[in-house]
Amino acid sequence: MKNRFKAVGAMALTGLLIFWGQPHVFCGTVTTEDMMKRLENLSAIIQEQQKEIERLKEELIHQRKSIQQGQATQKEEIQKAVKAETEQAEKSWREWVPEWVQKIKISGDLRLRYERLWDRGMLNPDGTPAKQDPRDRGRIRVRLYVDAPITDEIDTHLMLSTNMSTHQEATTSNADFGGDFNDKGIYLARAYAEYRPNWLKGLGLGAGKFKKNFCNTDITWDPDANPEGAYEYYRYSGSKVFQPFIYLSQMVVNENNRTPDAMLYLTQAGFDWKIGPVKWMLAGSYYSWSNLVGSKWMGTGDYNSGGGNTFITDSAGNIRYEYDYKLWEAISTINFGLGPFPVALDLDYVRNTAEGVPSDEDSAYYASFKIGRDKTKGDYSLFYKYAYIEQNAVVGAINDQDFYGANRKGHKVAIHYWPFKNTLVRACFFYTDPVSTWKKDGNPLWNVDRYKMHEDRLQMDFIFKF
Repeated sequence: MKNRFKAVGAMALTGLLIFWGQPHVFCGTVTTEDMMKRLENLSAIIQEQQKEIERLKEELIHQRKSIQQGQATQKEEIQKAVKAETEQAEKSWREWVPEWVQKIKISGDLRLRYERLWDRGMLNPDGTPAKQDPRDRGRIRVRLYVDAPITDEIDTHLMLSTNMSTHQEATTSNADFGGDFNDKGIYLARAYAEYRPNWLKGLGLGAGKFKKNFCNTDITWDPDANPEGAYEYYRYSGSKVFQPFIYLSQMVVNENNRTPDAMLYLTQAGFDWKIGPVKWMLAGSYYSWSNLVGSKWMGTGDYNSGGGNTFITDSAGNIRYEYDYKLWEAISTINFGLGPFPVALDLDYVRNTAEGVPSDEDSAYYASFKIGRDKTKGDYSLFYKYAYIEQNAVVGAINDQDFYGANRKGHKVAIHYWPFKNTLVRACFFYTDPVSTWKKDGNPLWNVDRYKMHEDRLQMDFIFKF
């Protein structure tokens, strides 16, 4: 193409040289008429050359467009070929891999925590008040979930989690920074299967180490606790407005070879009722702890330092619970909107009706509210709770250990903010005290209980979900 432009230029230059190079140009015999005629001829030649240049430009543009169209067509054809090959490979893979494997869902989260405990009261060995030093610590939590539907009626669920090295505590999933850079343990936190038959919608049967799929709050259960055993439930699904439900569970606390097993039996019944924009849940529960003396650590006060309950030394010199735990519970949740923000109110009341429990040690109650959204980037929320747990109202070794179990009262405030997708920043503040003064006489756990006085606790969490 460049050669063509060079040719055109050469033609123009040649014409000028021919015109001006004629001998008679410089002679006086050339007339004005001849000069004008020759100028007209030269102008016509230049115009023709200009048209040729324009034609060549258009041809060049057309060629460029043709090349671009050819490249786009080639790219599209390559993409179609790659897509076809990918679909064929995927089809072959799907035909080879069982359908239930294709439906496996894997997810998890990582939590980094800074925790500070300060203004920590205690009692000296003689019962006089004293102070403990503040405590600062870093903690890490990793959880991995695997949810696998086997059929359209059977699901299986697994969860792996970090934990403390002592007892692999049911009430925590944290591993502390420290220990001379030792590796952190990963444990099986959940492993259960659930059957939901198509022939009766709303019915569910499950067994294993399972997620708490019944109504509860942290005055009875720590959020990290995952019970073991079997469960059965039925929820009426024939109405979207009013749905009654019933839940039963047989939880194995400890299996013993020659003595009765330590067990927990739960019966719960209630309903979900949608009243206009308000959703109301109300349920009643009965927890029957059986043969806690046969538990591995709880019955001896070795687990979570007794959880704040009353322990005695029996005639054989063994440390054990002084009372049984037969708990009646009323629990309710109300969800509604306040302007653009969702609001949730939770109420819980528990009473231990076991024989011999003093009337000033048998009750616990809980009230909380949460306002705001708490799911994705830009969301924020505020949470507040107040809990009052008398010394033998619940089994303190298994409920919220940030509150130190039973014989505890206080407040919790939490602020949640999602600065990025799948990233949560949370700040929690606890202000707690014992409900009643710890007893020294006849208390085999005195040297543990006396450290559970007033405490301020701050937790800063950075949670990354994947």
